[in-house]
Amino acid sequence: MIIRVFSYNQRHFYAQTYEKMLRARAVVFSGRLNWDVNVVDGKEEDEYDREYNPLYFVAERPDGSHATSMRIIPTTGPTMLRDKFHSFFPDCPDIYSPTIWESTRYCATLRPGEIHYTGELARTLCQTCLENGITHLTGIFFRPMLRIYERAGWPPEPIMSAQLEGKMITLATFDVSQARLDEINKKFALAA
Repeated sequence: MIIRVFSYNQRHFYAQTYEKMLRARAVVFSGRLNWDVNVVDGKEEDEYDREYNPLYFVAERPDGSHATSMRIIPTTGPTMLRDKFHSFFPDCPDIYSPTIWESTRYCATLRPGEIHYTGELARTLCQTCLENGITHLTGIFFRPMLRIYERAGWPPEPIMSAQLEGKMITLATFDVSQARLDEINKKFALAA
């Protein structure tokens, strides 16, 4: 397993990884979940990719295929919460801090028995955040994602919930700490 961490501005160094991630996002978000996303040439890429230089975390199988991925962007600039989802949450707080980043586009193309990819991605994400002064992540997710986050050892702290097209969405934060990293490591037996 390989975890690749790179920014949008560095994507040309990880061209195959980036393309496989965009293709996986198209399959999952447009094909499987039927989200209203823009897919061009079989790839899903949006303005948050192109304009705000997010940081990507991509777990690849030994054969180089995509297993799971996500991106994070600073809340000091445009975020999906502020620009796309704010109106769904009554009295929604404007989460804005250099130490809080927004996590979006979690994408999994896991096969049975591959939960360890989620654990390694969470471990690398938490470690990277710790090393760079990020104290919290924030995100919006549908109810089924709660089980995935809990299994990863990183349960969210809900702020509020709302309805989106008849489904419950939750705005939450995720703490970043050594204790959280230890819990993720314990959960997946990845402690060094």
